[in-house]
Amino acid sequence: MVQSDPTDAHGNLFPIFVLSLIQFFLVPITVWRVGAWVVDACVWGDAGKESSSAMAVATPMDVSSEWGRAALLRARRNKPTVLRRVKSLFTGFNLWLLALWVASAGLVTYIAITTVEETEFFDPYKALQIQVGADASTIKKAYRTLSLQYHPDKNPDPNATKIFTDLIAPAYKTLTDETARLNYEKYGHPDGKQAPKLGVALPSWMFGGGNTGPVVLIALVAFGILGPLFLAVFVITKMNKYGGATGGVLKETQYYFHTERKPHLGVMKAARVLSVASEYVQIPVKQQHDEPVKKLLNALRGEVDAKDPRFVKRHPAIIKAHALLLAQASRKTHEVSETLRPDLKQVMKLFPTLFAEAVNVFLAPVNQTGYAYAKPVLSLLEFSQCVTQAVAPSTRRDDGSADAGKDNAVSLLQLPHVDEKTAGLLAKKGGVRSIGDLAQVPGPHKRAEALLAAGLSKMQVADVEAHLVFVPRADILEGTIETDGEQMIVEQDVVTCTLNVKISRGGAGAEVFAIAENELTSSAGEKPKEKPARLPLVGGAVVRSAADLPPLPFCEHCDREEGWWIAIVDHAANFILSHRKLDAKAVLAAQREPRGHVAQLKFVVPSSGTYAFSVMVLSDYWIGVDAKYPVKIKVGRKTQEVIDARAAAAAGKNLSSKKKKAISDKKKPEGGAADTTEVADLKSGEKVGENVEEITTETPVQAADHDSDDSDDSDDSDDEGRDGDDSRGDRDYPSDETGTEESSDEETDEAFLQRGRQRREEQAAALKADAAKLLKDGVASAEKDGAASPSKDKPVEKNIPPAESAQSEN
Repeated sequence: MVQSDPTDAHGNLFPIFVLSLIQFFLVPITVWRVGAWVVDACVWGDAGKESSSAMAVATPMDVSSEWGRAALLRARRNKPTVLRRVKSLFTGFNLWLLALWVASAGLVTYIAITTVEETEFFDPYKALQIQVGADASTIKKAYRTLSLQYHPDKNPDPNATKIFTDLIAPAYKTLTDETARLNYEKYGHPDGKQAPKLGVALPSWMFGGGNTGPVVLIALVAFGILGPLFLAVFVITKMNKYGGATGGVLKETQYYFHTERKPHLGVMKAARVLSVASEYVQIPVKQQHDEPVKKLLNALRGEVDAKDPRFVKRHPAIIKAHALLLAQASRKTHEVSETLRPDLKQVMKLFPTLFAEAVNVFLAPVNQTGYAYAKPVLSLLEFSQCVTQAVAPSTRRDDGSADAGKDNAVSLLQLPHVDEKTAGLLAKKGGVRSIGDLAQVPGPHKRAEALLAAGLSKMQVADVEAHLVFVPRADILEGTIETDGEQMIVEQDVVTCTLNVKISRGGAGAEVFAIAENELTSSAGEKPKEKPARLPLVGGAVVRSAADLPPLPFCEHCDREEGWWIAIVDHAANFILSHRKLDAKAVLAAQREPRGHVAQLKFVVPSSGTYAFSVMVLSDYWIGVDAKYPVKIKVGRKTQEVIDARAAAAAGKNLSSKKKKAISDKKKPEGGAADTTEVADLKSGEKVGENVEEITTETPVQAADHDSDDSDDSDDSDDEGRDGDDSRGDRDYPSDETGTEESSDEETDEAFLQRGRQRREEQAAALKADAAKLLKDGVASAEKDGAASPSKDKPVEKNIPPAESAQSEN
């Protein structure tokens, strides 16, 4: 008897399984992505403002200057179209989401249009066309009628023969056999109860059905054995060849960067370091490149000495990469010939990755304390600023001083339409000597007056004002440097620096300046002579990625993103004690949160002495926006006395916890809960010390004065603690022997004294009883011993603790 098996995988079962598996992961991920966009737009509400601000600088108002012409060309190349918007929307992870949704739509369409053959179960009553429960005569009559119609002897049609053989004959046999009929009525099958069959949601051709066995075998070998093997070989080969933080830098490049690391590397030598990368060496050097490279080096005479014998002996590919990097940083890409244009594009495309790897290499520790050289890292960051903003490295301060890279007239060159002449006029006529000074000018009208006085037109001023929306200013609102539970910093201590980093954008508002001016006038009684030093910036954009930043007209072949670093630098010793790069989430919090982003740095202090460190917030994108705050730390010697004092303090903590537990256990049976006054005293006694140093925005001289005072106070308190450890321990903690304890604020003096007198009387009575018992036992023992040996008669004594002896005398 032939019957279709309902457990076989057929029809839409496999597509439905695949669709369910895809949707199980795709739906929550899509909801998360779209929900993040909606929340960001609705809660923060800055998407429209950022896009409108970006469009304001995308097309310059004035194209007469060099910056305006370059910005116009960049705007034409990057003109937003429907295709570009769709392409920008569906990139990276979003492209995978789109592909999965398209696949899901295809599966749904296939399931909807596919016709599924329904499985028919064997029904003898339906096969004989009779009602359920018919008697034997009705069954025989129906069988005879159908036999005359479908029997092979009566009807030679093959279909009729199949119907008779597969349906009519088995149905008659089932209904005429009493056992088969009962089995069918009870279990639904003539043969009785059947074992359950389980199927898999896979098509039959995957198991060799339809002569597909060889194809399936080849696919299993290819994708199950050879595919993973080739993938493993590829990954291992790449791991042996590439390395670095991102895994995309040749290991030879890392080695060359290590060889170029010098303690006092300046910004003028940064291009030399990056040009030795093996990725640049692999760029083909053609014979027709010799003359264009020589012309380019001639145009860069102020940036590199092309006649230096050591420079000339370098590999031609390194010289070409060096020249192209300096051409980008010096805003002289127009001097690059057409034959070098493809190489310039490739060099700048590799620059972000190689720069990040060079910084990681230069931040490697150079001593056992974990410090790195400061000068090379700061020079690389400054060179990155020059490449991004197209400002010549020779204009940067490179004299090895601690103020290298500080706000100066060079920072004004990254503004639209501002050149060296305009920057000089801004400093002379408007008193604006840096981009930070321009942002501090209260109100757009006063800023426009200063810019107009420097020779800019009204449309150029509008471009500057639109660009100023994105220019940041880094501040450290609050900061502390402290040790873990210690008052005094000694050698080899691990110190934690906690900072509140705030990043503001835009310009100072006229209303804010008026409020600050009124406050100063009301407090001092007279009008202030100058505006406050640091006005809050208003109207700035929130930058989350490179797409939120204005286009860089002179950096067309390089996709640059803002990078922010925090570091603790010892300029005198040329060391970076600790550092950290802020991730995108931290930078966003530093812009949005009123108190900025809270960051921590840990470092090991050097040998004993007084040190002047700098806590710095550094940018590798903008010039003149870094923050630098001085802090002075006094490090003491790690003597045996300090070690013993710290050990005693640690032992005191453990002892206090044990005493607190003992007192609680002792008082719970009598009064229920432990005395809250004693617990509070214990907690206050366990507190050792708090802030050792606090970062302020004072001048270095004032900071040094305050730091020296704080250091003297901390030294005095530390000496007092060492001299009086025992006495302080008896004073701060309850004593099991004497019962003395501190009074709480909730208990009156009279109650406290009354409780103390009561406890002393109880202890005195107990001591008297013990003394009487001891005396009685001693006398009896003496009489007994005297009777045995009178010559050796000695009084019996017992060692009484000093505290008990004192109270007995009292």
